Amino acid sequence: MQAIEFEAIPDRHTIRLPEGIPDGIPLRVLLLWETPREPDADLKSLFASVTEGLTEEDLTRPRDFGREETEWGI
Repeated sequence: MQAIEFEAIPDRHTIRLPEGIPDGIPLRVLLLWETPREPDADLKSLFASVTEGLTEEDLTRPRDFGREETEWGI
């Protein structure tokens, strides 16, 4: 079994498959979509939902040592 993931925007209830998927083979299709947000949702609940389901490890920042110093050939 092979799997690919791609994003598509339906047009007239149709989604074009990427090139490279041969004709005539069985496919298993999973459709995922985001539910529209309520227009009156407050900013606080919007920010709170951003980190929903993330762990502390997901939220740790990598150490940043800045850029390396450039050596100029003089």
